Amino acid sequence: MPHRPILLRLLLAPLLLLGAATATAQSVPSTLNTATTLGFERVRFGSGERLGLVGGSLLFEGGRNWWFGPAVYGAASGQRGGFFVGGLEVQQRIRLGPRSGVVLGLYAGGGGGGSSPVGGGLMLRPAVTLVQDLGGLQAGLSLSQVRFPSGDIRSNQLGLVLGWDGSFRATDPARAGRAPGLYGRTGLGMDHLLITAGRYAPRGGGASIGLIGARALRSVGDWHLGIESAAAAQGSAAGYMEILAEAGTGWPVTPRLNLGVRGALGLGGGGAVPVGGGVLAKLAVGGAYQLSPHLHLGAELGLVDALNGSFRAGTAQLWLAMALEPMSGDGRVVRYEWAPALQHNLRAQRKDGSRGTLDTIGLRLNRWVDGHWYLSAQAHSAYAGGAGAYSIGLVGAGVGTAPVAQGWQFGAELLVGAAGGGGVNTAGGAIVQGLGWAGYALSPDTMLRLGLGGVKSLKGDLSSPVLEVSWQRAFGLNGP
Repeated sequence: MPHRPILLRLLLAPLLLLGAATATAQSVPSTLNTATTLGFERVRFGSGERLGLVGGSLLFEGGRNWWFGPAVYGAASGQRGGFFVGGLEVQQRIRLGPRSGVVLGLYAGGGGGGSSPVGGGLMLRPAVTLVQDLGGLQAGLSLSQVRFPSGDIRSNQLGLVLGWDGSFRATDPARAGRAPGLYGRTGLGMDHLLITAGRYAPRGGGASIGLIGARALRSVGDWHLGIESAAAAQGSAAGYMEILAEAGTGWPVTPRLNLGVRGALGLGGGGAVPVGGGVLAKLAVGGAYQLSPHLHLGAELGLVDALNGSFRAGTAQLWLAMALEPMSGDGRVVRYEWAPALQHNLRAQRKDGSRGTLDTIGLRLNRWVDGHWYLSAQAHSAYAGGAGAYSIGLVGAGVGTAPVAQGWQFGAELLVGAAGGGGVNTAGGAIVQGLGWAGYALSPDTMLRLGLGGVKSLKGDLSSPVLEVSWQRAFGLNGP
């Protein structure tokens, strides 16, 4: 497969880049500089059709002016709502003056949707961006090429870029279980992680859509800000997914019960849901009950509206929230692992009855509960195998031998989630995936990991062995 070397090189690039930034052991707290960027450009299809593409990335400084990290692109105008591509980006930043510079970037990812002619789903996007520093904020003009080598999209265009600086505070993952060596927020500063189960009931009739997903929130006074993502797991809209930014506030009713309201704006589509260009807005009211100092159970009702499509629906959501940061000074260090991954499905069943290989690129985030158990959240999208637009979201748990500074580590994980798109037969979308894995620790915080297992649709015919290769980076963050 000619596209695999491209993804393998991009997957291994963070190992080389981050090595330059963390050549010394993380026995003391450390901080990585981060850069968050948002961009907009209009991509032209071979037929002349235009698609408004919004891109977002979170990049980490790797030393010597190299930056890397995950990025996602999605449709925001046109008629291809549900077009999403997830992957990795590497940048070289060159300063031209005290407040100006040029950024050379290469993005590779997998995805599709909205019946776009993406072939297997691999997207390449080289870009050159002129950037002006506005003091913590950066604005720029980009020249990029969006190309799907196995599809019918090859477009050159100008775009607008907005970015801002941040930091990722962490400590040695070997300190897991000990008292924190850092004070204040660590990592990306998120306070809570919510696992969600929801349902959309379309206005004017139509089958309801069951969704599973996650939300990551950060408290700012009486308000919260965050990111929400979900995918169809039940109904006739397999392949539907959404990513939204949210803001909300709440007020206490009793010491354990809170009421609140939130709004969200973002992108969504797929699964033949009529979202038009893909922009979604959501408004909801609900409440949360404190089960323990670190766990909350909540529910909400609301509305969701496709701003340039015909889709409108009532919403209901249940969620379980877990605190990520200590509520007081008695916290501990928790081990986290961030891992870009490539998966190879050997026999993925299609809706036309055929079977074939399918390759995905994805991102895995593990949070260790103790020395042997961990929680995992993952997202993967197809880049080869003729199934562009096929995407997966998974949550679950795993067990493993204790992390080591160098040498072998073994484990297994079981995850459930939602998948669809690309003509893959997942029926309503709900899937289960299990993997056994072996990893070799190159250092106390880096590991190469190989996995072998399988994925199965709960209602569709998808049932395939899965091979996985990943590189993971461990961090120690504050936790309750």
